[in-house]
Amino acid sequence: MSTVIRTWLGFAALGAALIHLAVGVTAPFLLSVLLVGFGIAELSWGIATLASGRVIAPRVVVGAALIPVFIWGAIAALGSGLGVPSAQTGLPWYPMTMASLFNIYVAATVALAMRRASSGNPPSVGAASPGGWRFLTGLVVGGFLLSALTTPALAATDVGSLAVPHGSHRVVELDVPDPGGHGGH
Repeated sequence: MSTVIRTWLGFAALGAALIHLAVGVTAPFLLSVLLVGFGIAELSWGIATLASGRVIAPRVVVGAALIPVFIWGAIAALGSGLGVPSAQTGLPWYPMTMASLFNIYVAATVALAMRRASSGNPPSVGAASPGGWRFLTGLVVGGFLLSALTTPALAATDVGSLAVPHGSHRVVELDVPDPGGHGGH
């Protein structure tokens, strides 16, 4: 697996982690515990994968990355089947879709890499360590994709709706006491 793909896997795990943590802090209690747990696991795995230069626990990751996707799918299906709007389930549609896409990318990419490795296909020459410009281009593209997909998803969470509007400057008026009166002395 190339360094760029491993970097993108780490980025995808970080994106899913940020979204799961943001959704989890305002979700109903049981969902909150699950989502925060998934977010911490994804954050830890993403950092470990980026730091170690290899995919950590690939067999576990293929299945574990899909658990939040299946839980969200079950809650969405059961909630809509019972007439519960998605807003009342505590799981906003757009952020959970983005987190699910990140998780599906991680699971599919790791599964394909494991299949390729088990079939005996050697990696292509230069795939393990790309040259400077190739790696830099891959890193920049991955960073742009991460921010372009994660930022709107975070803004669509309850936590994001409480953030100060970006692009505006709020000036808080100060209450300055009257310097001339000394409080009526």
